[in-house]
Amino acid sequence: MTFSGQEPARIPLRVADRFFLTAHTGEQRLATRVDSALVALGCAGGLLAELILEEEIAVTPSVRPAGKGRCPDFLSWAILREIRLESGHDLRTWLEFLGQTATEKVRARLTITDVLREVPVSAGWRGGTAAAWRFADTAVSNSEANLEVLFTNAETATGSGMISDPARLVEITFALLARETGVLRQVRLPKHVARQGEYRMESWEPRIPGPLRTLVSEVAAARGQSAITPRH
Repeated sequence: MTFSGQEPARIPLRVADRFFLTAHTGEQRLATRVDSALVALGCAGGLLAELILEEEIAVTPSVRPAGKGRCPDFLSWAILREIRLESGHDLRTWLEFLGQTATEKVRARLTITDVLREVPVSAGWRGGTAAAWRFADTAVSNSEANLEVLFTNAETATGSGMISDPARLVEITFALLARETGVLRQVRLPKHVARQGEYRMESWEPRIPGPLRTLVSEVAAARGQSAITPRH
Protein backbone atom coordinates (compact mmCIF):
# COMPACT_ATOMS: atom_id res chain seq x y z
CA MET A 1 0.00 0.00 0.00
CA THR A 2 1.29 3.47 -0.89
CA PHE A 3 0.04 6.93 -0.06
CA SER A 4 -1.58 8.97 -2.81
CA GLY A 5 0.97 10.71 -5.00
CA GLN A 6 3.84 8.52 -3.86
CA GLU A 7 5.59 5.91 -5.98
CA PRO A 8 5.94 2.44 -4.47
CA ALA A 9 9.30 1.82 -2.82
CA ARG A 10 11.68 -0.10 -5.06
CA ILE A 11 13.19 -3.30 -3.73
CA PRO A 12 16.91 -2.65 -3.14
CA LEU A 13 19.19 -3.96 -5.86
CA ARG A 14 21.36 -6.85 -4.73
CA VAL A 15 24.94 -7.69 -5.73
CA ALA A 16 24.07 -9.87 -8.73
CA ASP A 17 21.41 -7.38 -9.84
CA ARG A 18 23.89 -4.51 -9.87
CA PHE A 19 26.41 -6.58 -11.76
CA PHE A 20 23.86 -7.70 -14.38
CA LEU A 21 22.66 -4.14 -15.01
CA THR A 22 26.19 -2.80 -15.42
CA ALA A 23 27.17 -5.71 -17.68
CA HIS A 24 24.44 -4.72 -20.15
CA THR A 25 23.75 -1.67 -22.24
CA GLY A 26 21.20 -0.55 -24.82
CA GLU A 27 18.05 1.58 -24.73
CA GLN A 28 15.56 -0.55 -26.63
CA ARG A 29 17.17 -3.95 -26.24
CA LEU A 30 19.81 -5.18 -23.80
CA ALA A 31 23.21 -6.17 -25.15
CA THR A 32 26.13 -7.49 -23.12
CA ARG A 33 29.24 -5.36 -22.74
CA VAL A 34 31.47 -8.46 -22.49
CA ASP A 35 31.36 -12.11 -23.52
CA SER A 36 28.25 -13.86 -22.20
CA ALA A 37 30.42 -16.34 -20.28
CA LEU A 38 31.92 -13.44 -18.31
CA VAL A 39 28.45 -12.12 -17.56
CA ALA A 40 27.47 -15.57 -16.29
CA LEU A 41 30.61 -15.74 -14.13
CA GLY A 42 29.90 -12.36 -12.57
CA CYS A 43 26.24 -13.19 -11.94
CA ALA A 44 27.23 -16.47 -10.28
CA GLY A 45 29.74 -14.61 -8.13
CA GLY A 46 27.12 -12.05 -7.22
CA LEU A 47 24.61 -14.70 -6.14
CA LEU A 48 27.20 -16.35 -3.89
CA ALA A 49 28.22 -12.94 -2.52
CA GLU A 50 24.63 -12.28 -1.50
CA LEU A 51 24.54 -15.44 0.59
CA ILE A 52 27.92 -14.61 2.13
CA LEU A 53 26.73 -11.12 3.06
CA GLU A 54 23.58 -12.58 4.62
CA GLU A 55 25.75 -15.07 6.55
CA GLU A 56 23.77 -17.92 5.03
CA ILE A 57 26.91 -19.65 3.76
CA ALA A 58 30.47 -19.93 5.01
CA VAL A 59 33.66 -20.46 3.01
CA THR A 60 36.03 -22.68 4.99
CA PRO A 61 37.39 -23.03 2.19
CA SER A 62 34.59 -25.29 1.01
CA VAL A 63 31.14 -23.74 0.74
CA ARG A 64 28.70 -24.85 3.42
CA PRO A 65 25.40 -23.55 4.84
CA ALA A 66 25.78 -21.45 7.97
CA GLY A 67 22.55 -19.51 8.58
CA LYS A 68 18.88 -20.08 9.30
CA GLY A 69 17.67 -19.92 5.70
CA ARG A 70 15.96 -16.56 6.02
CA CYS A 71 16.77 -15.36 2.52
CA PRO A 72 15.01 -12.20 1.32
CA ASP A 73 14.02 -13.59 -2.08
CA PHE A 74 13.19 -16.88 -3.73
CA LEU A 75 16.30 -17.02 -5.93
CA SER A 76 18.66 -16.79 -2.96
CA TRP A 77 16.64 -19.37 -1.09
CA ALA A 78 16.72 -21.75 -4.07
CA ILE A 79 20.52 -21.46 -4.35
CA LEU A 80 20.93 -21.97 -0.62
CA ARG A 81 18.81 -25.09 -0.87
CA GLU A 82 21.15 -26.45 -3.56
CA ILE A 83 24.18 -25.71 -1.38
CA ARG A 84 22.53 -27.50 1.52
CA LEU A 85 21.99 -30.55 -0.66
CA GLU A 86 25.54 -30.48 -2.07
CA SER A 87 27.54 -29.05 0.81
CA GLY A 88 31.33 -29.34 0.72
CA HIS A 89 32.19 -28.22 -2.81
CA ASP A 90 34.69 -25.41 -3.28
CA LEU A 91 33.92 -21.93 -4.63
CA ARG A 92 35.20 -22.70 -8.11
CA THR A 93 32.82 -25.64 -8.43
CA TRP A 94 29.89 -23.49 -7.39
CA LEU A 95 30.89 -20.67 -9.74
CA GLU A 96 30.99 -23.13 -12.64
CA PHE A 97 27.72 -24.79 -11.68
CA LEU A 98 25.74 -21.63 -11.00
CA GLY A 99 27.23 -19.96 -14.06
CA GLN A 100 25.25 -22.32 -16.28
CA THR A 101 21.99 -20.51 -15.44
CA ALA A 102 22.97 -17.48 -13.34
CA THR A 103 22.41 -14.85 -16.04
CA GLU A 104 18.90 -16.05 -16.83
CA LYS A 105 17.97 -16.33 -13.15
CA VAL A 106 19.17 -12.85 -12.27
CA ARG A 107 17.41 -11.46 -15.32
CA ALA A 108 14.20 -13.18 -14.22
CA ARG A 109 14.50 -11.67 -10.75
CA LEU A 110 14.95 -8.20 -12.23
CA THR A 111 11.93 -8.76 -14.45
CA ILE A 112 9.79 -9.82 -11.50
CA THR A 113 10.80 -6.69 -9.59
CA ASP A 114 10.02 -4.55 -12.66
CA VAL A 115 13.58 -3.35 -13.17
CA LEU A 116 13.59 -5.03 -16.59
CA ARG A 117 10.76 -5.55 -19.06
CA GLU A 118 10.47 -8.23 -21.68
CA VAL A 119 9.83 -6.99 -25.21
CA PRO A 120 9.00 -9.07 -28.28
CA VAL A 121 11.33 -8.90 -31.27
CA SER A 122 11.17 -10.47 -34.69
CA ALA A 123 12.78 -13.87 -35.02
CA GLY A 124 13.80 -13.05 -38.60
CA TRP A 125 13.33 -15.51 -41.42
CA ARG A 126 12.21 -18.19 -39.01
CA GLY A 127 9.07 -16.24 -38.29
CA GLY A 128 7.35 -15.58 -34.99
CA THR A 129 8.86 -13.58 -32.16
CA ALA A 130 11.82 -13.98 -29.84
CA ALA A 131 12.38 -12.61 -26.35
CA ALA A 132 14.45 -9.56 -25.51
CA TRP A 133 14.63 -7.24 -22.54
CA ARG A 134 15.03 -3.54 -21.89
CA PHE A 135 15.49 -1.35 -18.85
CA ALA A 136 12.19 -0.35 -17.26
CA ASP A 137 13.77 2.52 -15.32
CA THR A 138 16.41 4.85 -16.73
CA ALA A 139 17.66 5.54 -13.20
CA VAL A 140 19.11 2.02 -12.95
CA SER A 141 20.30 1.86 -16.56
CA ASN A 142 22.81 4.70 -16.28
CA SER A 143 25.82 2.64 -15.20
CA GLU A 144 28.24 5.47 -15.91
CA ALA A 145 26.49 7.85 -13.52
CA ASN A 146 25.99 5.21 -10.85
CA LEU A 147 29.66 4.19 -10.90
CA GLU A 148 30.80 7.81 -10.90
CA VAL A 149 28.83 8.37 -7.70
CA LEU A 150 30.34 5.24 -6.15
CA PHE A 151 33.89 6.22 -7.05
CA THR A 152 33.79 9.96 -6.32
CA ASN A 153 31.27 10.64 -3.56
CA ALA A 154 32.39 11.38 -0.03
CA GLU A 155 34.11 8.22 1.13
CA THR A 156 32.18 6.54 3.94
CA ALA A 157 34.54 3.57 4.30
CA THR A 158 37.55 5.48 5.56
CA GLY A 159 40.48 4.45 7.67
CA SER A 160 42.29 1.15 7.70
CA GLY A 161 39.75 -0.96 9.57
CA MET A 162 37.47 -3.63 8.16
CA ILE A 163 34.41 -2.49 6.24
CA SER A 164 31.27 -3.91 7.81
CA ASP A 165 28.36 -1.76 6.67
CA PRO A 166 26.09 -4.13 4.67
CA ALA A 167 24.97 -1.57 2.09
CA ARG A 168 28.54 -0.47 1.49
CA LEU A 169 29.70 -4.05 1.10
CA VAL A 170 27.06 -4.63 -1.59
CA GLU A 171 28.41 -1.69 -3.60
CA ILE A 172 32.06 -2.63 -3.10
CA THR A 173 31.58 -6.31 -3.93
CA PHE A 174 29.66 -5.48 -7.08
CA ALA A 175 32.41 -3.09 -8.20
CA LEU A 176 35.13 -5.67 -7.60
CA LEU A 177 33.22 -8.32 -9.55
CA ALA A 178 32.76 -5.85 -12.42
CA ARG A 179 36.49 -5.20 -12.38
CA GLU A 180 37.52 -8.85 -12.35
CA THR A 181 35.17 -9.83 -15.19
CA GLY A 182 36.32 -6.96 -17.42
CA VAL A 183 32.92 -5.25 -17.32
CA LEU A 184 34.29 -2.12 -15.67
CA ARG A 185 36.72 -1.32 -18.46
CA GLN A 186 33.84 -1.38 -20.95
CA VAL A 187 31.94 1.35 -19.09
CA ARG A 188 32.86 4.77 -20.45
CA LEU A 189 34.01 6.69 -17.39
CA PRO A 190 35.99 9.93 -17.39
CA LYS A 191 39.67 9.19 -16.86
CA HIS A 192 39.80 10.87 -13.47
CA VAL A 193 36.79 8.85 -12.30
CA ALA A 194 38.33 5.60 -13.53
CA ARG A 195 41.59 6.40 -11.72
CA GLN A 196 39.73 7.25 -8.54
CA GLY A 197 37.81 4.00 -8.85
CA GLU A 198 41.00 1.97 -9.21
CA TYR A 199 42.48 3.64 -6.16
CA ARG A 200 39.37 3.06 -4.08
CA MET A 201 38.97 -0.58 -5.10
CA GLU A 202 42.60 -1.27 -4.16
CA SER A 203 41.87 0.33 -0.80
CA TRP A 204 38.57 -1.51 -0.29
CA GLU A 205 39.58 -5.03 -1.23
CA PRO A 206 41.86 -5.84 1.75
CA ARG A 207 39.21 -4.48 4.13
CA ILE A 208 36.18 -6.53 3.14
CA PRO A 209 35.39 -9.81 4.94
CA GLY A 210 37.66 -12.73 4.09
CA PRO A 211 35.01 -14.86 2.36
CA LEU A 212 34.21 -12.00 -0.03
CA ARG A 213 37.91 -11.49 -0.81
CA THR A 214 38.22 -15.19 -1.52
CA LEU A 215 35.21 -15.06 -3.82
CA VAL A 216 36.58 -12.09 -5.77
CA SER A 217 39.92 -13.87 -6.14
CA GLU A 218 38.20 -17.03 -7.39
CA VAL A 219 36.26 -15.05 -9.99
CA ALA A 220 39.50 -13.46 -11.18
CA ALA A 221 41.20 -16.86 -11.32
CA ALA A 222 38.28 -18.43 -13.18
CA ARG A 223 38.45 -15.74 -15.84
CA GLY A 224 42.21 -16.00 -16.02
CA GLN A 225 42.15 -19.76 -16.56
CA SER A 226 39.55 -19.53 -19.30
CA ALA A 227 40.25 -18.25 -22.79
CA ILE A 228 37.73 -15.45 -22.30
CA THR A 229 38.88 -11.89 -22.61
CA PRO A 230 36.82 -8.69 -22.48
CA ARG A 231 35.65 -7.25 -25.77
CA HIS A 232 37.65 -4.31 -27.11
